[in-house]
Amino acid sequence: MKKLDKEFESAGFKYKQIHREDLFAIYERKYINTTKDLHYEAIKIQSHNGMEIAGNKIPPSEYYPSSNSWGRYGYTCLTKKDAYTKLDKMIKEDAANKEAANKKAERKSAK
Repeated sequence: MKKLDKEFESAGFKYKQIHREDLFAIYERKYINTTKDLHYEAIKIQSHNGMEIAGNKIPPSEYYPSSNSWGRYGYTCLTKKDAYTKLDKMIKEDAANKEAANKKAERKSAK
């Protein structure tokens, strides 16, 4: 599976990964031609198992959360400290959701 790039440009912004834990990351985001207005994005990295679009095969890869999933898989933070705080919360919530799903599956199989 192709990993999400550590640095890339999109929509007039430059992104640079400054931290990654499993499927969670923090990216520094700034306008391409300036160091002003620097901020951070805490994200849960998304992935797909490959697909075909208009006859073009796209291999399995990771991708940045879309704008439609912002607020669920991605958050904008004004400071690096806020981004780390948000990332910690996202990781804990993800673990709790996985634990709840496992318990539900166990109850269902016990019936």
